Amino acid sequence: MVTSVNASSLAALLAQENAQANRSQTQTTQATGEAPDAVPGFDPAVIYAGAADAPSLSAILSAQDGLNTAASLSDMALSGGQAISDLLAQLKGTVGSAQGAAPSDRAALDAQYQQILAAIDQTAGSASFQGANLLTGGPGDLQFQSGLDPADTTSLTPLDLTSAGLGLSGTGVDGGSDDLAALLDQIDAAASSTQAQLATLGAQSNQIQTHLGVVGQLQTSLAGAGVQDLDAETAKLQALQVQQGLAASGSGIANAGPQALLALFRPD
Repeated sequence: MVTSVNASSLAALLAQENAQANRSQTQTTQATGEAPDAVPGFDPAVIYAGAADAPSLSAILSAQDGLNTAASLSDMALSGGQAISDLLAQLKGTVGSAQGAAPSDRAALDAQYQQILAAIDQTAGSASFQGANLLTGGPGDLQFQSGLDPADTTSLTPLDLTSAGLGLSGTGVDGGSDDLAALLDQIDAAASSTQAQLATLGAQSNQIQTHLGVVGQLQTSLAGAGVQDLDAETAKLQALQVQQGLAASGSGIANAGPQALLALFRPD
C-alpha cells in the first residue's frame, strides 16, 4: 500500500508543527524571563564571567530601587539645604538691621529673627523621603542597596542643619552691639558649614547618579542578551495560539480535496 501526502497537506502540517514549536519556546520565555536562544554575537562575559553569573531581573530592579531611593532622598536634602542657606542669609540681614535699629524696634526684629529660626527647623524637618531625613542629624550613615548583591550598599551621611545643629538655637537680636557682632560671626560660621556639608552630600549624590546609569546600562545589555518583556511575550503567545489553530484548520482544509477524490473510488 502506498501512502502519499499532497503538497498542500504537507505545508499545512509543517506550519502546524512550526507554530507548536514557537508556542513552546514562548511559554519557556514567559516562565523563565529569558529567551532559550540569546541574541547571536552578544558576549555577557564583558560584565559577567558566564551564564551562571548572569543576574536576575529582580536583582537589577532591587539595586535600581535602592539607588532611586537614595537619589530622591539626596535631592530632597540638597533642595532643603539650599533653602536653609537662603534663610541664613535672611537671618544675617535681620541681625544687620538690628545693629542700627532703635531699642524700640528691636522687639519686632527679634520676632522676625525667631520666625526665621523656626523656618530653618521646619525646612530641615520637611526634607524627608520614605521616612528618612538627611537634614536633622542621625546616629550614622544611611545605607541603600546599590549592587546586585543585597550586601552591596551605598551610603549617605546625615547632616544636622537644624537651628540647634547650626549652633543658633536660643540666639536673638535683643542683645547689645557686641552680642550682635558675635552673632554675625556665628551665622557666618553656620553658613560656611552648611555649604561645606552640602558639597559633600552633592558629591555623594553624583556618585549615586553615576551608579544608576551603570545599572541602567546593565539592564539594557541583559535585555539584548535575552531578558524579555513579558507583556510582549504574552501577546506573542496569544498570536501563536491563533496561528496554531489556523494551521490545524489549514491541514483539515488541505486534506478535504484528496478525501473527496478518494471517496469516488470507494465501493458503495
